[in-house]
Amino acid sequence: MNSHTIRTACISLGIIASCVIGLPDLYDKFLIARFVAIAIGLAILFLFALFGKKRWLVPYTPIFNIYLLFTLLGGCSILWATNTAEAVFAFSTQLLTLLIIIVFYNLLSKDYHSTKKALWISAAIILAVYLFFTVIQLFHVESFSYEQLYRVSGINSHKNLLAIMLLVLSAFLLTAFSIFENKLLIGFSVFMFVVAIVILILLKSRAVLLGLIVAVGFFGIMMIVRVCHCKNRNDAKRVNYGYRLSLIVSVVLVYAFLTVGLRWFASRSVPHTSTKSEIEHNILSTSSLAERCLLWEKTYHIADKHPMTGCGIGNWQIHFPDAGLEGLYRADVWNVNFTKPHNEYLGILSETGYLGLLLYIIFLVSIIVSTFFALYKTQNRKEFLFGAIVLSLFAGTCVNALFDFPNSRIEHIIWMGILIAYLLHIITHDKQKNLGKVWNVVFLLLALMLVAIGGFRLKGERNTFRMQQALKSSDWKAVEHFGYQALSVFYTIDPVGLPLQWYLGKAKKKMENPKAIESFRKAQHFAPYCKENLNDLGLAEYYTAHNLNKAEFYLKEAIRISPNYIYPYFNLAYIYLSENEPQKAKVVADDIYFDEHKRDVMKEDAVFFESFNTEALRMKIDADYKATILLHNTILDNLRNKSTSE
Repeated sequence: MNSHTIRTACISLGIIASCVIGLPDLYDKFLIARFVAIAIGLAILFLFALFGKKRWLVPYTPIFNIYLLFTLLGGCSILWATNTAEAVFAFSTQLLTLLIIIVFYNLLSKDYHSTKKALWISAAIILAVYLFFTVIQLFHVESFSYEQLYRVSGINSHKNLLAIMLLVLSAFLLTAFSIFENKLLIGFSVFMFVVAIVILILLKSRAVLLGLIVAVGFFGIMMIVRVCHCKNRNDAKRVNYGYRLSLIVSVVLVYAFLTVGLRWFASRSVPHTSTKSEIEHNILSTSSLAERCLLWEKTYHIADKHPMTGCGIGNWQIHFPDAGLEGLYRADVWNVNFTKPHNEYLGILSETGYLGLLLYIIFLVSIIVSTFFALYKTQNRKEFLFGAIVLSLFAGTCVNALFDFPNSRIEHIIWMGILIAYLLHIITHDKQKNLGKVWNVVFLLLALMLVAIGGFRLKGERNTFRMQQALKSSDWKAVEHFGYQALSVFYTIDPVGLPLQWYLGKAKKKMENPKAIESFRKAQHFAPYCKENLNDLGLAEYYTAHNLNKAEFYLKEAIRISPNYIYPYFNLAYIYLSENEPQKAKVVADDIYFDEHKRDVMKEDAVFFESFNTEALRMKIDADYKATILLHNTILDNLRNKSTSE
């Protein structure tokens, strides 16, 4: 077995393991497991490179330098991020992407053909695994409604992530036309592509389908340009002028669209109300698109408050509730917590400011335009075809990122790193820079740091999962135990954005531990706009610290953030009754929106929240409604008694 075969096998096995591994007893069975797997793989690779005194190549182009600046800005934002743990992990994913780009850039530069074959083999095997599990899950859905289809995720975390991975992997298989002469392998690639696209259509992931349309259109344009203008491709002056003009115009248009155009569209597309019927009957086709527009509009509020620096990488979920949850039916009424804005670019804008977004847009536009013109000069038809497929696929994923957040998932990060490495290879195959041997130590230390951070996150998620199991059985001592086991400097909030200290505070409160207020205060530091913690902290400030002013502040803040979150209304009203202020209590109670119509709608919706016991949830809705009626009656009795005594 020669060295090329061994290298091909190692690359393939590494990519496959990093994209399909999952671990039980985790809140998210795939994200951290795959992060740790790829981090360990990189550490081993850099260790061998250190002993082998390998010299690493990096692209010698301003495009790569812009990406380095963007990554550096993300790292610097840790300094002002509210939640440092989330900022560190988000920066770790950026470093992971950078290391993947460097590794595959070197593989392509030093063993081009073997690396291409290894990538094709990896894509074929991973796609086959994804399709196998997806088909099984499709046979178990009751219908092809959106609600039922969200149960289909293959071995990915979410339906939409599965869909984008099906697109990336299946489209990459089409590179077989430029790699192999064997018609059987080419036919297999086409067959797998067709099957994947059919399933993608069945999944009804509109953002991914739009990305597919853009990718096909981009590929068609490239083929037409090559056919129509192949005679002029050696006209250097004309090509350079077209390159500069395309680059400048594209950056300006894309940046203006994301900072002005999309904001205008989002602000005028949805009603600002949490009434379900108004959202669903809006001019937009579905409530999910209306929900995205509201998320986008509220994301711009974060950018308005932190225009230069952003709120800190990984901290969107921490600051997002500050814009208010009114209008977001699931978040405001059902207490669903959003962790991403469903738009990668707006996430970057809110977390790193307008400068961060500008750097990222310059990088994306530059790599697309530069690759387009580099391929325009390519004489080899097969190389042009390979590059055109990869570039078109990359452009399609960039469009998909307008509506989703796939770049936060490890399997997508791996393949995006591979695509970027290949595009940089096209641009700079004759413009490379050798790094000194000391960079072997630097890269190894970075990989080991990623392994350590991943280990802390893995431990945190595993214990968070156990804590959630204990929470369901109301085993508060176990909740406290596993909460402390999960908590670390690298892990302070659970995967849905709730601070671990809030869980600890709830457990201590249930066990009548007076130190519960300390946990709620610590939770406030990690997530200052968490409505659940604001509610409990307000109660603790009144009944434990006997501080009415702070109690009022925190409870009113919870109400401001989520007007349909009924518990702070109850708590504030009863506090006023305790203070013999029934008129103030009445003002608060009158703002509670919980009538019979809302009760009936929520009971009907309860069936879609599978993490809950539907019947128990419906009973809780009835109990909340009865509690609302009881509160109003209690206030009226107090008002009558006070009037009589006066």
